[in-house]
Amino acid sequence: MGTQEHEPAAGGGTPRPPSAVYNWLSMVGVALVVIGIVGSAVLAISTAVMPSTPQYVGILFLPPVALIVLGIILFPLGYLLEKRRRSHGEAGRMPMQILIDFTLARHRVILLTTLVVGVLAFTVFAMGSFQAFTAMETNAFCGQVCHSVMAPEYTAYQHTPHARVRCVECHIGSGVGWYVHAKVSGVRRLTALISGTYARPIPAPITDMRSAKETCEECHWSSRFVGYKEKVLTYYTKGEDSPETKLRLLIKIGGADSPFIKGFGIHYHMQGANKVEYIARDRQRQEIAWVKVTRRDGSSTEFNHQDLGLSEEERSKLPVRRVECLDCHNRPAHEFKSPVDAVDGALAAGTLSRALPYIKVRAVKALDSNYDTTDAAMAGIADSLTEYYKENYPDVLTKQADLLKRTTAQLQAIYKTNFFPEMKAKWSAYPKNIGHRDWPGCFRCHTDKMLSAKGEKVFTDCTKCHLVLAQGKSVERVSTVNYTRGQAFNHPGYDEQIKEYTKCIDCHTGGADLY
Repeated sequence: MGTQEHEPAAGGGTPRPPSAVYNWLSMVGVALVVIGIVGSAVLAISTAVMPSTPQYVGILFLPPVALIVLGIILFPLGYLLEKRRRSHGEAGRMPMQILIDFTLARHRVILLTTLVVGVLAFTVFAMGSFQAFTAMETNAFCGQVCHSVMAPEYTAYQHTPHARVRCVECHIGSGVGWYVHAKVSGVRRLTALISGTYARPIPAPITDMRSAKETCEECHWSSRFVGYKEKVLTYYTKGEDSPETKLRLLIKIGGADSPFIKGFGIHYHMQGANKVEYIARDRQRQEIAWVKVTRRDGSSTEFNHQDLGLSEEERSKLPVRRVECLDCHNRPAHEFKSPVDAVDGALAAGTLSRALPYIKVRAVKALDSNYDTTDAAMAGIADSLTEYYKENYPDVLTKQADLLKRTTAQLQAIYKTNFFPEMKAKWSAYPKNIGHRDWPGCFRCHTDKMLSAKGEKVFTDCTKCHLVLAQGKSVERVSTVNYTRGQAFNHPGYDEQIKEYTKCIDCHTGGADLY
């Protein structure tokens, strides 16, 4: 390579100065455009040949595209500045030209080496970027990199119906904007992790969560008409043999209007033309003080909770939320089962045996104790069962020793899946809004305390959402069913009819308080 001061004039006359595009700023612009184009090409080829492509692969193209745009801006800017300098009689800032002579082997080797090194560098960059982005989108990255903090959520997630849905699909969704938003938020959380100032347990709900319409409804179609679904719930009461009782329900899920059926049921809240809004006093949205229902015809009614009334100042400060999926389905992928639910489920599945006396009560009590660490819980569960049966049923320790050992191991496994004392995470820290047994749930709004200015209630009939078809020891066959009113609900174990608006949470908390 060599240099020269001026371009030779045609016909051998006086040499003319180099063009004004020959300046450092324009040349840098050209270099940036070339680098950006090569980088984009390498990334495009890598995208085509990679076995799996990150969801947010578009963000990888931002750096090379930014280089191209910057180069396009710098090229004319350098040209104009150089023209201006020359018009004022100033010497060019880049007086020497670089000459490339392809007839010289040395020049060819330098150019070929530069090209190969550049392509290899971009290839390594592209492959590394893909690997990094792929790793950052895995469930393992979300749940295990910050293991001590995310262990409760990650463990619970692996035992839910959404266990095969990637974390990023719900917590971020599609689009580069929300990806960047999530990573910026992650920096703040990383700082809290390093400093040890993170909350225990992790606060819920997530206040900056993306709208369910942009995440949940990518799979779940809110306008779909569902209609009715039957559900059989199995409970075990506190007798010596932990008696089994069942409840057969007809759930009126409903949905939007179809050409043949008018919309109704629980999904009334989500139908496109119906809008339900609310104001909650607390962060966990359990104390709902105001509700507004807007109907298809445009009419609306406001309801105020008689015990949680809002002042004008409070109304102006608290946010108004529109009811969406996560206001009811608020633990779709991170449910911590209560001791009562976990034990009922294990008894129904047969992993816990009713052959042990009072196993329902003893199991719930063993799980629902104040353990400081998981290791302490493992020892505490074993001691709790052993001491009880040693004192009250000593034969169990000899004649049913193996069964007691298996039962202890099963309860310890249940604990490790649902209770995390180091993070203070368990069912009682995270309200579940589906239903209304252990938490207010539906009764947050559907209560006789929620009245309009005319004294109207939000609703006055539990059968709008579900019907009791059968209850008792066997619900497999029902000879007569009233599909309009169903049956009155009889409390298991007491045959006591429960009136509408009865607050289950006055007795039920999900734990040992019930016993």
